[in-house]
Amino acid sequence: MYGIINLHCIDTDAGAPSAFAPPAGWSGDYRQYMRERWAKDPGVRQHVAVVGRMLARGDKVEFRGCFAGEARRIAEAVWKGGRHGDLA
Repeated sequence: MYGIINLHCIDTDAGAPSAFAPPAGWSGDYRQYMRERWAKDPGVRQHVAVVGRMLARGDKVEFRGCFAGEARRIAEAVWKGGRHGDLA
């Protein structure tokens, strides 16, 4: 689905092979896009949750691309306070 996944380097640019990346040519509200993906795709939920857990443990995770800051906040929010069942 996404090819080889490097959980320590998250590419958020449109078209990148990542659960955090919208399709090529996409434009819109990134947080809303990720909410829709979270609701429909168990692979996205798993990918985001694993990265969120890594951040909570203090692992080094580099976010790249135009949605890097928002993607990091989303992954962090998934584990904040132990809440990982809903995309904040």
